[in-house]
Amino acid sequence: MLALIIWALSDKENKLSLSEQMLASIALSAMLLWVFPNAALAQSVQTTPQLAFEIKHQNYQESPQPVFPRDIPGNKLFTLKNYLASKNSPLVDHVEILLLQRNWKIVLAISQAESNMCKREIGHNCWGIGGGNHRKYPSYAEAIVDANDVVQRYLNRGHTGTKSMMLYYVGWDNQSWVVATQNILYQLNQIGI
Repeated sequence: MLALIIWALSDKENKLSLSEQMLASIALSAMLLWVFPNAALAQSVQTTPQLAFEIKHQNYQESPQPVFPRDIPGNKLFTLKNYLASKNSPLVDHVEILLLQRNWKIVLAISQAESNMCKREIGHNCWGIGGGNHRKYPSYAEAIVDANDVVQRYLNRGHTGTKSMMLYYVGWDNQSWVVATQNILYQLNQIGI
């Protein structure tokens, strides 16, 4: 193809110098690569050797032993129910599923910062999960489990508290979000749960 372009440009009646002909052929070749990028990509993919790798260290922590409702101390259940009732939170009816989550305190703290403990939520999503593409859940129970999974992913990446996960979870420096979450964590600590 390139030889054909050079041959056409080197016609006897053509008044272009050799350098102009080369420049024109380079420009046409670049344009062809721009118009037909798949041909160039197919050639480069075929020459790429296949890579093999082994994952030696997983980026996630092993899950602890499962927790069953019978394993939750009655006083913890009672105390958290009273606490959520004092906040008029709809989560008061879902204390058992909340306490079964590994990161239930952070899940509860984020619900305060995002929806005033589920008082202002859409589709049972009290955690703002999904951002602009807001996730909707059929029940609070499913939302709580998913919120715990989201929090666990942040913890696995090394964000060990709400302050360190704020920029990634919220997307901008929102100190009131940090204050709201840390306030709930402090209150839970004060009531002994």
